[in-house]
Parts: sequence; structure tokens; C-alpha cells
Amino acid sequence: MRKDLIAQYNIYLPEVDNGVDLLVELANGMIKKVQIKTVFKMKTDTSIEVDTRKYIDSKRVDVIAIYFQPEDDIAYVPFENTRSINLALRTAKNNQTEKRKWFYGYRRFPEFS
Repeated sequence: MRKDLIAQYNIYLPEVDNGVDLLVELANGMIKKVQIKTVFKMKTDTSIEVDTRKYIDSKRVDVIAIYFQPEDDIAYVPFENTRSINLALRTAKNNQTEKRKWFYGYRRFPEFS
């Protein structure tokens, strides 16, 4: 977990394993449920992928914190009830930019209600 997250928010660890790794209290008092996923290698030459199928329709997760171990960096992605999250780390070989989500665009924790 990034030190800046701890400095900006109240962070709580659940007492039991219920599928939530962290609870983050926002400035407005809202609590966000965070699931942490670690990625050790790229899915393709330019991106990583996290399988999120088991969280679909569960209402257990608000944010997926994706820790990319080779770069020691974290992306905080709002969970949109999708089967997977794909994040680009490098420019695609065909220079595709449309519908690409960049890992580095999710470094800040999302403050949504």
C-alpha cells in the first residue's frame, strides 16, 4: 500500500476474511471496499490484466488496487462490474489509443460517492 494512501485516508483492515482486503474512509465519511490484486508479469507486451469475474454483482468491492510488482507501483481502479481489468503500461505496437486505460492514470485513489 502506498504511503500517500495512509497519509490521506483512514485505513481499516477487516477482522475476518470476507473478500475485502481494506476499507478506506474518505474525507466525507464514506467507506470504500478495496480488493488488492498483485500482478507479477505483463499479459501482453504492453499491458496487464486482472480477472475480476468473482466480484461481478457481489457488491463486495468498490475499488481494485492493482499492485504491479515489477515496477513497485499501484493503480486504484473503480470496479465497474466487469469480467476483467486491462491496463496499458506501454504504447501499443499499432499505436492504438481508443478505449485504452492507462495504468498510470489510476495512481490516485478514486473519491466518488
